[in-house]
Amino acid sequence: MATQTVNIKSTEFQPTNDFILIRPEQEPPEKVSDGGIIMLNNKTSVVERPSSGIVIATGEEAKNVDIGAFLMFPMTDGLDIEFTDGEFMLLRYESIIGFKK
Repeated sequence: MATQTVNIKSTEFQPTNDFILIRPEQEPPEKVSDGGIIMLNNKTSVVERPSSGIVIATGEEAKNVDIGAFLMFPMTDGLDIEFTDGEFMLLRYESIIGFKK
């Protein structure tokens, strides 16, 4: 999927309807062992996308979704958006499959 670039900060964006703006949680592509060996993450792939993140803003129809909540969604859903302050995702409320308790 292509990333849409917007020349504003994420804090200047207000989702409408049932859209939710999230900061995706990225899994590190590699880990370093105690001995200094770099180990690539087996799940890293050019087609894999994040499937969890933190809620930054919500539209008025996204009921029961709190700012700062951690949520999970299918990696096939959402629109990738790059604001001037980082990369985010825009999801529909129906894409949420769970929350962190």
